[in-house]
Amino acid sequence: MTETEQPQHTAHHSTQPTQTAPSMPVAELVEARRAEAVLSEPVKVLLKDALGEGEAEGPSSVGRIYLASVAVTGFRGIGPRTWLNLSPRPGVNLVVGRNGSGKSSIAEGIETAFTGTNMRWHGLHASRSSNWRNLHLEDGAKPEIEVKLAIEGDTGRSTLTRTWESEDFGGSQAEFKRPGHGRVPLDQVAWKQAMEDYRPFLSYVDLDRMISGKPSEMYDAIATILGLRHLSAADSRLRAEEKVLEDAAKAAKAEVPELVDALYALEDDERAVQALLAIDTPGSPDFDTVEALVAGLPADTDEGLLAELRVAVAVQGPDMEQVAAAVVGLRKALADAEDVGGTSAEDAHQRADLLARALAHNDRHPDERSCPVCEADRVLDGEWAARAAAQIAVLRQEAKAADDAHSALRSAVRVLQDLVHRPQRIPTALTDPWDAWAACRTVSDPGELVGRAHEAAGTLADACAAVRENATRELEKRDERWRRLVTRLAGWAERARAAKESDPRLRDIRRARAWIKALSTELRERRMEGFADQSQRIWEKLRQESNIDLNGVSLRGSEKATVRKLVMDVSVDGQDASALGVMSQGELHSLALSLFLPRAVTADSPFGFIVIDDPVQSMDPAKVNGLAQVLHELGKHRQVVVFTHDTRLQRAFTSQELPVTVFEVERGKSSKVHVKPVTDPVRQAIGDARALASTKNLPEAARTHVLPSLCRIALENAFLEAAWVQHRRSGGSERDLHAAVADADKLMKMAALAFFGDIGRTDDVYRELRTRCGPRAVDLLKQCQNGAHATGARIADAHHFVDEIKDLAQKVRTAGVTK
Repeated sequence: MTETEQPQHTAHHSTQPTQTAPSMPVAELVEARRAEAVLSEPVKVLLKDALGEGEAEGPSSVGRIYLASVAVTGFRGIGPRTWLNLSPRPGVNLVVGRNGSGKSSIAEGIETAFTGTNMRWHGLHASRSSNWRNLHLEDGAKPEIEVKLAIEGDTGRSTLTRTWESEDFGGSQAEFKRPGHGRVPLDQVAWKQAMEDYRPFLSYVDLDRMISGKPSEMYDAIATILGLRHLSAADSRLRAEEKVLEDAAKAAKAEVPELVDALYALEDDERAVQALLAIDTPGSPDFDTVEALVAGLPADTDEGLLAELRVAVAVQGPDMEQVAAAVVGLRKALADAEDVGGTSAEDAHQRADLLARALAHNDRHPDERSCPVCEADRVLDGEWAARAAAQIAVLRQEAKAADDAHSALRSAVRVLQDLVHRPQRIPTALTDPWDAWAACRTVSDPGELVGRAHEAAGTLADACAAVRENATRELEKRDERWRRLVTRLAGWAERARAAKESDPRLRDIRRARAWIKALSTELRERRMEGFADQSQRIWEKLRQESNIDLNGVSLRGSEKATVRKLVMDVSVDGQDASALGVMSQGELHSLALSLFLPRAVTADSPFGFIVIDDPVQSMDPAKVNGLAQVLHELGKHRQVVVFTHDTRLQRAFTSQELPVTVFEVERGKSSKVHVKPVTDPVRQAIGDARALASTKNLPEAARTHVLPSLCRIALENAFLEAAWVQHRRSGGSERDLHAAVADADKLMKMAALAFFGDIGRTDDVYRELRTRCGPRAVDLLKQCQNGAHATGARIADAHHFVDEIKDLAQKVRTAGVTK
């Protein structure tokens, strides 16, 4: 069947209340609420990151997925390749056939193609699935299921193919091919989680499991449809980070008591005291001080025993080699000074100067021979002058020797005294020996100095060595204890600082989680109320003559609670009762449908289709009529494919004049299965019109009003089908299309929607209709419109008119596809 022959849900008027269009998906709603929330920017960023991580990628993020066709080969009851061609858009499709015809094999083939599993065999022994491979598969052929998909916004079809290379049912391979995206394994396509949450397959076995499962499983099945997994996942991510930060802070805090006790054990170590003060700083630990202590940096204070020990370790007494050399030098200088005896350099200089003046006088008065001092006669002769000159030289040498000896002595004293030093800080134990050594600087007598200096220096050097050795041993002992503790202190400081620096983020995370919790509560209540209302509306249609009222559906517990269950409040003739205890099997299945259908049509589901197998079993005729009404309403927003052997469901659609597309499955020899279309909404309306035209003695009112009205229904459905195809290919949203269809209350608006995607362009419809379908098309359209007026339509040949409408409807459908 070509797409032009595919069914379309009808614009046929129904007395049943209409189902509202799907609401905004939670992800879109949450993002809108996040954008308008009064939150700090860091909190908004946290929410964006947490919510963004769970966003789906792949085809489900592009548009809804519809079934275009399914081809099954060698699977269960089907041997050679069998096709079921569907119209990939909203509408109800019935696939009928007797038991064993192969219809359930097609239904399960669709489920298996998507999931790789078959719920028929879920929880059963492996032997139950051992005969899944058809015995009549042609030689060389392999089991295969191929599903063609239409994804909103895509111009071409996507293909899902599942194949088997072995006899193992669980060993299949699935591949997905999408136009413009290439081929990928199915497990890389982003609908795996959605398939679990919004599973669009329902068989008779599933119906039974839905109302007989564990309370927690029933809770989870409904909770997921509220669409809050997106929020729950974001909260879980934030909670995980919050827990990491909280645990880190708690762990750092828990370390403090033991760390403090260990530091108190080193209370005589000023580093431990400083660390204690830094840890116990009001408001927040002084991490800089702690880390400086860990790094071994100098303390901020020079006081304390540890500082005194460090001074003692670093203390340096006199350099005994230098002192010894200085003492030797001083002693030599003293000896040299003693060698010159009592010679005074000044006296020697005076005597030499006196003789020099006498020689000078003699030189000036060579004739004088008498001494001018003692007046001795003829004593100042040449011999005297020679002796005087020699004596002057001796006196000069004696004076220089005396000068040199005393100068060397003074220098030796200075050298020794210069070795005396006094540090700024002196260990207490060295005070007296250092004072004795320092006093040597004030000793003026070289002889006294040489004795005292050597003794004081030796005493001080020995004392320094002893103090330094004792301090070193004490420091080593203290440092060993400190080293054992400092590793713990360093690790704690790193963890505690990181925890402290994370406080702002932790506060932001808590604010973000509070926002998510408040929004989740609001949405859960709102969505659960909507879900319960849908379930009650569906039940009201399915219950028909039942005296059981479904008063409410609610969730007890929470996703993380140990005890959680789905509560279905029912009453029998006004008396409260347990649903599972008072309902018949047919009523229980009706209740299961009331729970499943809202779940499958939630706005967050990427699947635009629902496949239901054998929903009619155990239902009485009244409930079958209600099921047809429910499916009709559902078909306004979803592609509904129902497989059934029970002819009552088809009759329920026909008898209530509800549009439906019907396929019949026939089984031949060697598992050859054939699927043929029986009718669709356009054919259904044309068939009704033709049956009316064939009525003998057809009343004039029926010819002028009823017949054109039936033909109008056929054209409405043809236009609607063309509108859906045009809108999907243009990439428009489904909500916009539903809104446009709801506003297209006239045939001309529906035609404008089909041709232009705009119900406001009714003035252009006749021109476009002539171009696409010929000049006669406008007259036929006007006659269908006139059937609703008081004058009616003038139809000369009823059969010919129906034939023309049939051709026009086919051209409209073709035009919608080929444009």
